[in-house]
Amino acid sequence: NELSLSIAKHGVLSPILVRETGAGGYELIAGERRLRAAKKAGLKTLPCLIDSAEDQTSLELALIENLQREDLNPIEEARGYDRLKREFNLTQDNISEVTGKARSSIANSMRLLNLPQSIIDLLYSGDLEKGHAKILASMETKDAEDLAQKIVSLGMTVKDAAATKKPKTSNSPKTKIKNRDLLNIEEELSETLGHKSEIDEQSQSKGKISISYTSKDERETIISKLLQLKKN
Repeated sequence: NELSLSIAKHGVLSPILVRETGAGGYELIAGERRLRAAKKAGLKTLPCLIDSAEDQTSLELALIENLQREDLNPIEEARGYDRLKREFNLTQDNISEVTGKARSSIANSMRLLNLPQSIIDLLYSGDLEKGHAKILASMETKDAEDLAQKIVSLGMTVKDAAATKKPKTSNSPKTKIKNRDLLNIEEELSETLGHKSEIDEQSQSKGKISISYTSKDERETIISKLLQLKKN
């Protein structure tokens, strides 16, 4: 709200960064918060810098620079890491090196993109904090959405939310403890596909692998990556 009021009064002082996508279209690279605030302020146009699609180095640097902002929204941060991974084939270790952020912090941030869209929207708007999101990510989808609405309506702190959350249920009578090797494989698979992946080992020779997605586009991206791995 403060940014949109400032933009309404003074205009956009710092241009957003875009690149051409063909057919006269443009894709936003950096400045999503300014763009949203400008729309809220009723602006029809705003200053842009157009980055050449071939100039991958400057595009990568712009994304990295944007990730250093102190006012970065948790979802903006997660999407920034995801773009570095998808568009520049950077691993979480690579991203850690170029941004100076801990690998575990990057992994936790990217997992926010696996949350239901309703929770992602609340995070983006600032109604939920990153600490709330970590709690919600460990819950069943319906329980997480219900608690998210409760957090917003009651103004619950992260500590309050942690005290009231319902843990994920298990179909098996007894909780299975995964060994470290299996957890490492899950993490590597999640990193490769860019989406949370889980392995349910039912016996030494049987089990199932599940991959989480929250939209049709994400599903198509996962399928494309799996088919590409098959070709390789």
